[in-house]
Amino acid sequence: MDTFIPLFVAVLVGLGSSAQIALIGGMARVRSAPESTFTSMMATLAGIALVLAVRAFRGDPLQYFAPLDKGISFIVIAILAAVLLVLSMKGVHYGYAVTGLFATVFLLGTAALVPTLGVALFFGATTAGSLLGAVIFDQVGAFGATPSPLNLLRVVGVLAVFGGVVLVRIAK
Repeated sequence: MDTFIPLFVAVLVGLGSSAQIALIGGMARVRSAPESTFTSMMATLAGIALVLAVRAFRGDPLQYFAPLDKGISFIVIAILAAVLLVLSMKGVHYGYAVTGLFATVFLLGTAALVPTLGVALFFGATTAGSLLGAVIFDQVGAFGATPSPLNLLRVVGVLAVFGGVVLVRIAK
């Protein structure tokens, strides 16, 4: 029971990861793969820079050397990344701008949960969440994807991955 909440959060992080993948795929229908990735990365950079700025302004010491030890440095980075994000979004629905925020959650979740769960259990839980989200996105044909209906084999596949998470947890 001591790992139930962190495992549940890791599954949610995985669900977010599948959303990011679906969004990047949707963007790549309009833009190239590298351009879609760049756009996603600008949102990720802005998101993480804002998290670090908030920490610094709250008084939490940042473990960087100058000038990255000050909150204002991360505000500048966030603004630059946001400007690049807006510029890269021209011609694409602005809803795709959230793509990189899912990566922000994934990266922060990794740093927060791996020390508690371990790499294998975290990876298994996020993979299970990603697969669950992916079959849902496939079912509805999210973001312009060709729908791929849910069937018994897909459900068994998802359950098998969740079963693997249980086995990894029991073996820990």
